[in-house]
Amino acid sequence: MRDIPKSPRIIEIKRKRRRKMIKLSILLFLIFILLVIGLSYLSREKHIVINNIKVNGAHVLNQEDIIEIAKNEMTGKYLYLFSRNNTFIYPSNDIHKALLINFPRIKELSLGLNGLNELEINIEERKEEFLYCGDSIPEDKEKIGDNCYFLNDDGLIFDEAPYFSGDIYFKYYIPLEENTEPLGKEMLEKDRFHELSYFFNRIDKLGFKSVYFEMAKDGINYLYLEKRDNKNNPKIIFRNSDNLDILLENLTLAMKKDEFSGEIKQKYNILEYIDLKFKNKILYKFQ
Repeated sequence: MRDIPKSPRIIEIKRKRRRKMIKLSILLFLIFILLVIGLSYLSREKHIVINNIKVNGAHVLNQEDIIEIAKNEMTGKYLYLFSRNNTFIYPSNDIHKALLINFPRIKELSLGLNGLNELEINIEERKEEFLYCGDSIPEDKEKIGDNCYFLNDDGLIFDEAPYFSGDIYFKYYIPLEENTEPLGKEMLEKDRFHELSYFFNRIDKLGFKSVYFEMAKDGINYLYLEKRDNKNNPKIIFRNSDNLDILLENLTLAMKKDEFSGEIKQKYNILEYIDLKFKNKILYKFQ
């Protein structure tokens, strides 16, 4: 098959068309560069950058610490070009994530703009419901309440607690995984924590007052009751594997019997323990 010769005119037309395409491409590229430079400059325009941060709902948390984290996330530029504190492209997701990581006390968090220059951070802090104080009760009873963390009503360890003497907060002593940093962790699975909380509340409604709880590594649990002229805190003993509803039912029936409840109330100051580990049987001992 022979090559068909091309006319000089057709060749010239194609050459001119190619030149036009090259020129157009260069022009579009220059327009793109100018547009990027313009947008980069515009992103720093003072009328559309965040220059103030307001925090609502912080009572225990330090507002300045929250503001500092937010400012750090808005420092610098995207792709070395666009200001991160620009009202329209500020990194809300990064700020949200950084605040939740740095402040486990935060329960709810939302970000919003007040005008074009102010960022509002709205938070709801977790409430202090209980204390987590380690894996076992200290031998020195004076140290009970020391080195504790606040727990919320779902069993989340969310903040370090100051030393509390007495029974201001209910205390948990539960082994965690070895070398585990407690802060930000769930002490127990949420459902199990709720079951235990319900169990303790029902115990209190029977006329006792629970003050701290220890889950031993051998699977035996100890619910310690308040002292009433006792030498040591009385305790209620049960297994971790026991059905709590059945335990409650057994203890409730026992407390309805005058012989049992009367003796417990009269001799409470020398009560050592109430043992619920045995099926359909309650053992108790006085000092």
